[in-house]
Amino acid sequence: MSSKSKKEIKKIIIPALTEKQIHRRIIIFFFILSFIVYGKSIGNKYSMDDEYVIHNNAQVHKGIKAIPEIFRSTYVVDDQKSSYEYRPLVKALYAIEYQFFGEKPSISHFLNIILYAISVSFLFFLLLKLFPNYHYIFSFSVATIFLIHPLHSEVVMSIKNRDEILSFFACLLSLYFYLKYAETGKKIQILWGAIFMLVAMLSKRDAMTFYAIIPLTIWFFTRLPWKKYRLIFLSFILPIIVYQIGKRSVVNDTSRFVLEWENPLFQHTGILQRIPTGFYTIYFYLKMYLIPHPLLSYYGYNQVPIATWTNPIVWLVIIGLIPVVYYVIKNIKTNKIIVYGILYFFIAISMFTNVMKPVVGIVGERFAYIPSLGLCILAAWGLLKLFKVPVENVKAKISSFNVMFFFTISIIILVYGGKTFARNSAWKDTYSLYKTDVENASESAHMHSLFAAASIQKIRENPKMSNEEKRTHVSNAVKHYKEALRIIPNYISCLNNLGMVYYSYYNKPEEAIPYLKKAILLKPDYVEAYFNLATCQITLKQNEEAEKMYLKSLELNPKFLNSYYPLSNLYLEKKQYDKILNLNQNAIDLGLKSDILYINMGNAYFIKGDTLNAVPLFEKGIELTPNNRKLNSFLAQFYQKNGDFKKASFYYDLMSKSAK
Repeated sequence: MSSKSKKEIKKIIIPALTEKQIHRRIIIFFFILSFIVYGKSIGNKYSMDDEYVIHNNAQVHKGIKAIPEIFRSTYVVDDQKSSYEYRPLVKALYAIEYQFFGEKPSISHFLNIILYAISVSFLFFLLLKLFPNYHYIFSFSVATIFLIHPLHSEVVMSIKNRDEILSFFACLLSLYFYLKYAETGKKIQILWGAIFMLVAMLSKRDAMTFYAIIPLTIWFFTRLPWKKYRLIFLSFILPIIVYQIGKRSVVNDTSRFVLEWENPLFQHTGILQRIPTGFYTIYFYLKMYLIPHPLLSYYGYNQVPIATWTNPIVWLVIIGLIPVVYYVIKNIKTNKIIVYGILYFFIAISMFTNVMKPVVGIVGERFAYIPSLGLCILAAWGLLKLFKVPVENVKAKISSFNVMFFFTISIIILVYGGKTFARNSAWKDTYSLYKTDVENASESAHMHSLFAAASIQKIRENPKMSNEEKRTHVSNAVKHYKEALRIIPNYISCLNNLGMVYYSYYNKPEEAIPYLKKAILLKPDYVEAYFNLATCQITLKQNEEAEKMYLKSLELNPKFLNSYYPLSNLYLEKKQYDKILNLNQNAIDLGLKSDILYINMGNAYFIKGDTLNAVPLFEKGIELTPNNRKLNSFLAQFYQKNGDFKKASFYYDLMSKSAK
């Protein structure tokens, strides 16, 4: 057989791949790589803030029927009853997920990975659209670097941060349809673009930067006449109006107090005072993009310092930005990829530089999620140019590309992807996350506080824990609460929590009281601190002072249920029965529903010898909490003694079902 015939057979056996086949294989690669890098997180449990959005969220646990209520609620209401923004769409998706799968963190983590892989795949196709005259290796490189970058690990591994994935994906879809309008002139594309911008905003308002990125992208990559931009800008009004209407319909909105440990810039600073920190923030994100270590779930003060004009890094950034600005101005109509990547990054990061508005936590890896695309574009372009890959040749064969380029990309995938993969273990659960991160966050007051609280929670979740383990966790809690107070001496919640560790685990109320009093001095309306102080004073037989503290807690919050039982017991010791009756009846009149209130009143009547009034109150308490074994036993014996065997049998039956 001639050599010519052999070549012809080879062509038949191994045909050239079509464009669609190449793209299909690339998408499969993205999905496989996503699961290689993030798949281990499927075995993780709930972690930081997941309890607010899904784990312990009563609204989400109602399932699909809660969706109308969700669209009238904020995203999160924390332990302090503070609410966080308006993100109903992602919360509604949690409710749908719960409806079909229940509370299964593995499903939630799996869905995060799927959504991430889909969004990266769509990013690849959008880049192909933006750069039709460049080889697909460019779009592939950008999307691959984006996929494996460790800065995105928080977004994918934290269930709560699904809002970032959905918001960015919707932004990309919106940009796609606006580009379609620029190509076709069909107004229906604008409507779709506006709809997906609304979806993005209802997922997270970080999407707002795309109101600048969309026209920038259209200007860079299309020849749309200026007069047609008016329709695009007008269409932006629709999602903003709908979003604002939805936000104003919220019925559970409460104040969101931002404290010093979250960002001292919230405390009486103007824009001029925030500018140095803005430059420092830019340095942080650029540094973390190049060297993503250490990765932390929370930064805050003073892990990231509040910069002043004397900080050398501030001036280093300013000096470095001067040639960048000059380059952008000079080449704004020529080197589109580099200029576009720079402008995209700075527009997208503008919301998180602390200049226009301080950012909770000062910085955060999730804040770099959308902006990092600009840096991925620059990184891919730089690598391709460095190794002289003929990226401008659309039809170039992969085999003709520089071997060193593929070697370098492989190393980047291994190093950065390996760093991301290693981060899975830290996000195993809340305790593991904070234990890992606190070692690299020696100056983060809040990280110390988070780990201290997680240590105490670990004890509560494991009642059979050995005494030695308990001592270790309590010791860690004390150590790290003190570290938080070293960084921020007036860290109010740490003062309260440290005091209660001394009381609850060391049985040292006398050492707890100074911390609690300082917390109250700093925050005179700190209801829980008044209650805790009273609890310590009761132990020390300081009953008069304790009574004042309980009353103060109820003066500040009449619906603070915890104070009613111990205060009623104080009055019981003093035989001040009328005070017990008035106190608890007032609480019932306020709408509080608790067996404690009825039991308190029942006790007062019973000790007075008035069983006629006491017993119905005890029965009302059982109606509210049927598993009160002690009270069921009392009622059963009472009715048996009085010859009402039917009721006695009823309460004996309840008693047998009650908790011991």
